[in-house]
Amino acid sequence: MIENSPSVSVKWGDDANMSALKSNAAVLFTLVVVRLQSALWMIISDCDETYNYWEPLHYLLKGRGFQTWEYSPQFALRSYTYLWLHGLPAKLLMLVVDNGVVIFYFVRCLLAITCALLEYRLYKVMKRKCGGGVSKIWLFLQLVNAGMYISSSALLPSSFAMYATLIMLGAWLSDDTRTAIAVTALCGLIGWPFAVIVSVPFVLELLFKKKQMVHFIKNSLFFGAMFGIPIVVIDSAYFGTFTLAAWNIIRYNVFSSHGPDLYGVEPVLFYLKNMLINHHVSQMLVVGFPVIQFMAKCVGARNAKNRLSPMRSVWIMTPLYLWLAVFLFQPHKEERFIFPVYPFFALGTALFLDQLLNNMRTYLGPVKSALPNRVMALTVFGIALLTGVARMVALSTFYRAPFAVIQDLPQADGEMNICYGKEWYRFPGHFFLPDNYRARFIQSSFNGMLPAYFQETDNGTQIVHKYFNDQNKGDSHMLFDLNRCDFLVDLDTGYFYDELSQEPNYAADRKTWSVVKSADFILSAQSDMIARAFYVPY
Repeated sequence: MIENSPSVSVKWGDDANMSALKSNAAVLFTLVVVRLQSALWMIISDCDETYNYWEPLHYLLKGRGFQTWEYSPQFALRSYTYLWLHGLPAKLLMLVVDNGVVIFYFVRCLLAITCALLEYRLYKVMKRKCGGGVSKIWLFLQLVNAGMYISSSALLPSSFAMYATLIMLGAWLSDDTRTAIAVTALCGLIGWPFAVIVSVPFVLELLFKKKQMVHFIKNSLFFGAMFGIPIVVIDSAYFGTFTLAAWNIIRYNVFSSHGPDLYGVEPVLFYLKNMLINHHVSQMLVVGFPVIQFMAKCVGARNAKNRLSPMRSVWIMTPLYLWLAVFLFQPHKEERFIFPVYPFFALGTALFLDQLLNNMRTYLGPVKSALPNRVMALTVFGIALLTGVARMVALSTFYRAPFAVIQDLPQADGEMNICYGKEWYRFPGHFFLPDNYRARFIQSSFNGMLPAYFQETDNGTQIVHKYFNDQNKGDSHMLFDLNRCDFLVDLDTGYFYDELSQEPNYAADRKTWSVVKSADFILSAQSDMIARAFYVPY
């Protein structure tokens, strides 16, 4: 017996380690699979992603693509360094295969896997610091969250900022201040400078509670220089003049006479509806989270499995409330502006539900609380699962036509022109077009600033063009003669052809055009809001 005892002990330890290893592998595998679904099936939900990131990336890789006014040297709001973070792996892939569609999905899959790895890292930190209950609820809600489905594989600085949030939050919970400072510096300099708002509560805690001002300043200067100098050098080389793109974004959005209010001005309800559609239960429970934590503090309730005190939990959630306070009342609203705080929705819900279930067990007892706790948990999980999956399927099926109709374009000699009118903002990018095809814009009711092709010369990024402006005023340079179009991508609204309209239903003009390919697309004006937001079988 004495001789066998160590053997039994070692075997038990091996089994426990093996079980934990399998569990962690299953979590990571699930995250990767779900995020890859986003990379492969999610549409491009914002034309800013196409024209400000995929198109300039296509230009860097293949020497052809659209340029927006933000990339014009006199404005220089976007960073070429950010593009090359994604362009370098794509360039390596091009040594093996030079296919635009393959490159597009390769970059997307890299983004998806990156997001999954960062979520897995945060899950592990939460398991140690917040307990298994919080970490498991957070993981489940992340997987069924439509907002994460949209943002996880998007080529946008706001998605990059969301990755930074995952790292910063994990570092904050682990008291890894250098990592938190480093990722904040990188995100602010190369991605989106306004994303540093997420780190404000962490910085306040570091300065005033932990009294680590010297540590903060020293590391901020170090990482600011480490990331900032190469970024400035690369961007200045591309723009042909000294450029700090992060400062240019701040100057335009905060200190210009009009700021960003020339684009996408929406009421407060825009974000509320958007968050309700994409975060369902999470949004409602996050609002009530500080209340239940305050009540738990008042009555002295403490969740023994969660190392975070009630007030500490609320403080960890303040980046979300601060972010919403800043952006909710800004006139210019875009869905992508909320991306950086998406992980907080699931976290707030997990903390809320875990605390509520624990309180029920404390005051009703394990037996009496079992049924109501099970009902509450299943209700939250059921609603999250059904609405989340229905939203993700709707996005991937109802709005995929812009991708579908330009697949398998016929090969032809010479340059081919594929034109966009009222559908200009749904063009998915040149990665989906054969090399001899050019996307063109024809006259429509949109009279704002359209993109134009980069000058296809060695110094193409340094040339100042007179047709670009920061006032969102259109220019005829960007418009193409309809009669020179070989193909036209248009939305068939079902109306008759009216040649006097700026946006006629071209599909009805069978004398001029023949339909060679079509795909179903939701007509929002003729659809119920719920029906077009969520997929419901039959």
